Amino acid sequence: MSAKWRCQLCWGNPYTSPPPGVSRIAMSVLCDRPHPIPDEIEQMSGLGTEYGPGSGWTIRWEMIEQRPVRRWSQEARAKVRKNNLRKRMEAKFPLFAEDFIAAEIARRPSYFDGSYDIRP
Repeated sequence: MSAKWRCQLCWGNPYTSPPPGVSRIAMSVLCDRPHPIPDEIEQMSGLGTEYGPGSGWTIRWEMIEQRPVRRWSQEARAKVRKNNLRKRMEAKFPLFAEDFIAAEIARRPSYFDGSYDIRP
């Protein structure tokens, strides 16, 4: 699976805003490779147009990559959640951290078991 590319004619001056009534992205085209600039954008950004050189508009390329979503196992989620709780409690309450950790785990057991259902 190859990545797709998005070529955009967009407002490129970070210190100003585009003209009133115009969005920050004037045109966007989906491409298979990052060159050459698509004809539609090339025609819009040519000399003598409002999008020409020096007008504040620029051409930007973005790679669009669809990778599969990696899910954590329930055990990994539980371990990370408990470690984060331990770090927070030991930083805030070093003397009573164990008591607060036990109370929080007792209050929300399913969350600290790694469940997706995080409602109290």
